[in-house]
Amino acid sequence: MINIKDEWKDIKAFTPVSLGELSIDTRFVRSATELFRALPDGHICDFEFDVYRKLAPHPFGLIITAHTCVSPEGRSNMGQNAVWDDEFNPDHRKIAEIVHSGPAKTIMQIGHGGMKADGSNGGRPVYTPDNMTAEQIKEVEKAFVRAAVRAKACGYDGVELHCAHMYLLSQFFYPQYNHRTDNYGGSGVNRIRITAEILSGIKAECGDDFPVLVKLNCDNNEDNESYFRDVMDAVSVLLSCGCDALETSGYYSSPTGIPKKPYFCETASAIAENTDMPVIQVGGIRTTADIDAILKGKVRAVSMSRPLTSQPDFIERIYSGEKARCVSCGRCAGLKGICVLDRKD
Repeated sequence: MINIKDEWKDIKAFTPVSLGELSIDTRFVRSATELFRALPDGHICDFEFDVYRKLAPHPFGLIITAHTCVSPEGRSNMGQNAVWDDEFNPDHRKIAEIVHSGPAKTIMQIGHGGMKADGSNGGRPVYTPDNMTAEQIKEVEKAFVRAAVRAKACGYDGVELHCAHMYLLSQFFYPQYNHRTDNYGGSGVNRIRITAEILSGIKAECGDDFPVLVKLNCDNNEDNESYFRDVMDAVSVLLSCGCDALETSGYYSSPTGIPKKPYFCETASAIAENTDMPVIQVGGIRTTADIDAILKGKVRAVSMSRPLTSQPDFIERIYSGEKARCVSCGRCAGLKGICVLDRKD
């Protein structure tokens, strides 16, 4: 159970919510945050375990782990965590146990780097939507499913498919990166097909009650109106395949500077208003007013990353009247998960 102040108990953000098959005790989500600190072989370092120990006691409904690679050719940086073999299971079992020592559920974010794996995948072929054969697409799909099976065996409460930020599944969905003329290219329905087939494969192997979320970029840097129509078609396809929730992100996902408002309010709200899919909004959320305004609509939960790197107890602090310490400088990525204000050297 979460111990929260009596005056917070009637605030919507502190109430339970169901995201498909995933039930969480509050509407606060720690968004997947890659720390770039894995060992060269893909194993997880002690620093990352300590990050989850610091987060675990706080009133999150859900903690999503760092972007984790499903196959060696898809490793997008030399510090990325791996889940492409059973040898990594003890690492992930430890993360699940640490998070479950607190009130939150935890899911593993899984992905493939695609073009971002260039230079980090040990000289293996670099996959893009345009150069992959049908057989290679199927092999990548199987790698995602195997990763989800491992995540379930390690005690995670679900997985999130990373279909954002120009990694492989995102590349498939962006028309400027996908010029295929087969069933995986062209329309939005076709471009989301690889993600939908992965989702269906995971549900078949792990059970319909094993939660699968999708993180999707919901805007583009060009022809945004057409892209958004494709997004809504994709959401319909994903919902039909059993997707439990959609975490909305965008083409420019981490601007620097104190945000005037959360980044993706309009797109997240528009999606939530036009689908039964539970929507989680991420990006630029820094105040209680931001959170309360988002949750007044149909968005089900709010997701945060950089503020929690600066202050793992960010939620309690802002609801106690403090101002967010995070100024969205983005330097925590370069410092591998350390807020610049905490830098020792």
